[in-house]
Amino acid sequence: MVSPAATTKICVLIPTYNNAKTLQRVLDGVLQYVPDVIVVNDGSTDGTAQILESYSQITTLTLAKNQGKGMALRMGFKKALALGFDYAITIDSDGQHFPSDLPVFITEIEQATQPILLIGSRNMSDESVPKKVVLATSFLTFGLSLKLILPCLTRNQAFELIH
Repeated sequence: MVSPAATTKICVLIPTYNNAKTLQRVLDGVLQYVPDVIVVNDGSTDGTAQILESYSQITTLTLAKNQGKGMALRMGFKKALALGFDYAITIDSDGQHFPSDLPVFITEIEQATQPILLIGSRNMSDESVPKKVVLATSFLTFGLSLKLILPCLTRNQAFELIH
C-alpha cells in the first residue's frame, strides 16, 4: 500500500451508477493503494447497494435518485472536505480507470510544493471508449486549452465554491 505523507490527507472518490458488474473489482483495486475511499451511489437500481454494504471501511453516500455524475462528484467533494481531506482523486466505477495508476497521482501530490490539479488522460482512440466519452473529453480538453478551468483553489475557496 502506498502511504501518503503524514501531513497530506488523500482520499479516492468514486461516483457510481448501475455499475454492479465492475464496482467490486474497482473497490478491491483501489483499497490495495489507499485506505480512504468515498463512494457516491447515484441512485443505482442494480446490485450496487448490496455490494457497498460489504465494504464497512469505506464512506458511502447514497442519493435516492440518479442526479448525474457531476452532482455525485460534487456531493463526494463536499464529504471529502467535511472529513478533512486535502486531495480527492476521482476514479470511475466502470473499470475504465486503473487503480494501479493511483501511486503515480499520490507521488505527484506528495512532491508538489503548492496545491495542484492533476488530470489523467485516457487513450481516446481505443474502440472500447464510448463516443459520448470521446466527445465530452474533447470538449473539456478544448475548455482547458482556453484556460477556462478555475485556477487551483485553497481548501476554503473550494469549500465555498461547492456550497
